[in-house]
Amino acid sequence: MALSSSWYDFQNSDVHVENNVFHQMNSTNYDTRLNYGILPYLLSLGALLTTPLKQEERKEVFSEKSGPFKTVFQWSQIDFLFESEVHRNSVLASGNFIQENNLPLGIEVYKNRIFISLPVWKSGVPATLTVLPTDSLEKSPLLVPYPNWSWHNTGSCNRLTSVFRMQADVCDRLWVLDSGQINVATESQQVCPPSILIFDLSTDKLILKYDLPQELVKQDSLYSNILIDVQKDDCSSAHAYLADVWRFGLVVFNLKTLKAWRVTDHLFFPDPLAAAYKVNGLEFEWTDGIFGLALSPFNKYSIDRTLYFNPMSSFREFYTKTSIIRNETGWSSYKDAFKVYGQSRGKNGQASSCAMDRNGVLFFGLVTQNALGCWDSRKTYKRKNLAIIAQNDYTMVFPNDVKVDNEPKQSVWMITNRLPFFIYNRFEPKDVNFRVLSAYAEEMVKGTICDPKVRHSGSYTNDYNECF
Repeated sequence: MALSSSWYDFQNSDVHVENNVFHQMNSTNYDTRLNYGILPYLLSLGALLTTPLKQEERKEVFSEKSGPFKTVFQWSQIDFLFESEVHRNSVLASGNFIQENNLPLGIEVYKNRIFISLPVWKSGVPATLTVLPTDSLEKSPLLVPYPNWSWHNTGSCNRLTSVFRMQADVCDRLWVLDSGQINVATESQQVCPPSILIFDLSTDKLILKYDLPQELVKQDSLYSNILIDVQKDDCSSAHAYLADVWRFGLVVFNLKTLKAWRVTDHLFFPDPLAAAYKVNGLEFEWTDGIFGLALSPFNKYSIDRTLYFNPMSSFREFYTKTSIIRNETGWSSYKDAFKVYGQSRGKNGQASSCAMDRNGVLFFGLVTQNALGCWDSRKTYKRKNLAIIAQNDYTMVFPNDVKVDNEPKQSVWMITNRLPFFIYNRFEPKDVNFRVLSAYAEEMVKGTICDPKVRHSGSYTNDYNECF
């Protein structure tokens, strides 16, 4: 669904519209640059596969399984498809590319493309948003900057600064959350306002850039997750929900009015009992608030949906109605607008990102268990109705982002990245540190308590120690 021409006549000072095109190589230099200019374009469209692997190499990577998940891609260290060898050497020499400082974090899948974000946790990240074809036969492909190199590492707040996550909507648009924050793991600097960028996925041109107003950005805010809510059959009626994980707020952005407001509640805060983490022997403390966001499927009887959310440092799930938070001036007048959902997940139940499929099954990363959990929303939220459907202390260390695609047969996609070791310890460059994993949603829950066809285990009773 396309936006009408009137959408481009914005007058708001916080909005920037730009017709971006792929970087065109100078024809006089084309032959000497070994086709570096056209490769990113073809790769980003999924029109060109990378060099095929040898049969034994292909068998090795695609045979790696983690429960129902197969490994789609894996990397020891991240590298990029530069415009030329001269370009690569220049970026290395300037310090704009320090390979060990690049960590993939967010993932989104749209048709035949996988988008991967690389926030600027440390210096030396040359591109913060990248793309790959889903059918690449390389096990460790070079990441292609999206939409092209000219958008990255420019020092301009009109381009991309430090992208955490992104989501494609049903209207063929990619919504990108740029935190505007660099060196997050060392000496965090807010060099640009947090912003939302919307790209047309049919042309890869920018539709809209919206900078969050200063009053919505608190000292030490970190906007790290985005969820898109589009009303049925109306691409102009869309809202974005942004999670401020460090200052415990939820920003709601209305695409039609180009206005945003900040929603707060005590349930957005971390739980002190859940602030202690242990991942593969590494112990640390995080006081991260609201983080995981997921929407219930559309109900044919109502346009209202349920927003499920969880702080990272918490053992519990919470919810609210989207009609409440979409009310810019009236949300705070609702009594008990935000509620606890059922039981605690129990000790070691800290969850990262989450996503819900169209059958109402919620998938969530369990970061201290190196696992993916699930829950069928038709059943009560209690531990007997939660399941771990994949767990691996080698291939699934820190499942950081979870997405469900919008294909007719939906798949769950997950990126694991050993983030705590990146921040507090170090990576072994010979180890596989990052993986993209995938499995069909219905197949992976079949026969489990998360399967909508499996009967629930009874009503909620308080039969557990609720301290955890």
